[in-house]
Amino acid sequence: MSDNLTVLINDKSAMPPSRKQKAELGVDPTQLIAYRVLTLSQLLNRGIEVILETHLGLSVRQWRVLLCIGNKGPQSVQEIADFCRYDKSQVSRAVSELLEKQLIITAASPTDGRRVLVDLTTAGQAIYEQGLPLSLARQQRLASCLSARELGTFEKAMQTLIHQAEGLLQEAHEARDKAR
Repeated sequence: MSDNLTVLINDKSAMPPSRKQKAELGVDPTQLIAYRVLTLSQLLNRGIEVILETHLGLSVRQWRVLLCIGNKGPQSVQEIADFCRYDKSQVSRAVSELLEKQLIITAASPTDGRRVLVDLTTAGQAIYEQGLPLSLARQQRLASCLSARELGTFEKAMQTLIHQAEGLLQEAHEARDKAR
C-alpha cells in the first residue's frame, strides 16, 4: 500500500463521521412530529390504495378528486387541488384519467367562461356512492382504537398543527421569494 493511501486510511479526520457520531449530533427522526405524521399518512395511503384499486379500480388521487366533487359539487382544477392539498398538475393528471374512465365531465363555468369546472357523470356519482361507505367504514375502524376524549384531543391537535404548518409554508414561500 502506498504511504499516501496509508496516511489517508489512518487519518480519522479524513473519514466521514460514523453513524453513531451522527446520531449523537442529531435527532432521532422517528421522534419528529413531521416524520410521525408522514409515517401515519403513508400507512393510511397504502391501505386505501389497496381498497380503492380492489373495489373501485381507482388510485388515491382519483378518489380524492371524486370525493371533492361529490362533496362540494362542480369545482375548478385549482379548487380541487386546494381541497386535496395536491399540486395543480397532480389534479390535472387525475382529471385526465377520470375523463378517460368517463367518471367526470368538464364544462365552462356559467359565471366565467374562461373557468372550467369538473363534475361527476352518472357513472362517477355511482362510484362515489359505492366508495363513500368504504371510506367511512375505514375511518370508523381507524378511530375505534381511540376513546371519544382521545379522538377529540387528536382532532384539536391536528387542526392546530395544520394551521401552524400552513403558516410555516407561507413563511417558507415568502423567504424563497425574498431570496430571488
